[in-house]
Amino acid sequence: MMISLLGHLVLLGAAALQAPTGSGPADDFARIDRWVQEWQPTETDRKFEQIGWAKDIPTAIKLAKQNGRPVFVFTHKGQVNLGRQ
Repeated sequence: MMISLLGHLVLLGAAALQAPTGSGPADDFARIDRWVQEWQPTETDRKFEQIGWAKDIPTAIKLAKQNGRPVFVFTHKGQVNLGRQ
């Protein structure tokens, strides 16, 4: 949480430093909105989200049999689900 907050503060600070003098808040907000849109992940960047994840192995096996597909077991020590739902 703290890292996320610090990251947002850094981004806002960097955006504020790049603002031309004399620009109003509306201009700043519009510029920041454009900047945020430019940094959104593209369809290619989001390929990870197209994977048909299963919550457990029995479900994965059932789905694999129904669709004639193999099961790939991914294990990870840590938190692979950060930022994903």
